[in-house]
Amino acid sequence: MPPTRPARRPVRRDRWWARDKARHLVFSGLWTLSAQYVLVHKAGWSDGNALPASVASSATVGLAKELYDASRIGGRASGKDLVANAVGIGLAVGVIAL
Repeated sequence: MPPTRPARRPVRRDRWWARDKARHLVFSGLWTLSAQYVLVHKAGWSDGNALPASVASSATVGLAKELYDASRIGGRASGKDLVANAVGIGLAVGVIAL
């Protein structure tokens, strides 16, 4: 009997319209809004001073998640996930600016 090859893992497509992208968008937006709330209402920061910190903290968490994904065996970072994070952050900034 000829030797068998190990089964190949199916290649996962990174689609723009996927549940994963919605999760990135929602999580980043909620993180930004939550950080803004805590900094303004609990720490006493002004809205103007809190906004860059809120955005930076959310962006840092999103980037860290992608770096973690890339570090796993067979894993890879997704630029589309980072775009979804940025859209979520942008929407949160829009809500904060209202």
